[in-house]
Amino acid sequence: MDCILVFGPCINCRTYMSYNADYVPSLVINGEREAVCSGCYHRWNQIHRVSKGLDPVPLHPDAYQPTRGHDEM
Repeated sequence: MDCILVFGPCINCRTYMSYNADYVPSLVINGEREAVCSGCYHRWNQIHRVSKGLDPVPLHPDAYQPTRGHDEM
């Protein structure tokens, strides 16, 4: 069985990270989905949700985990 893990920079802080392309939080910039690291995501939640009395948007548990690849036939 294969697994897939994407490596790239956070669109906000430019820190390199590995992530699951299906579940990582992202922003759409110029029509492209750009990944956000967990640190920036948690800061966004604090600034835009928690500080306003709103519940934080939960992070998918697999956001930074490998994706199972497709088995070859």
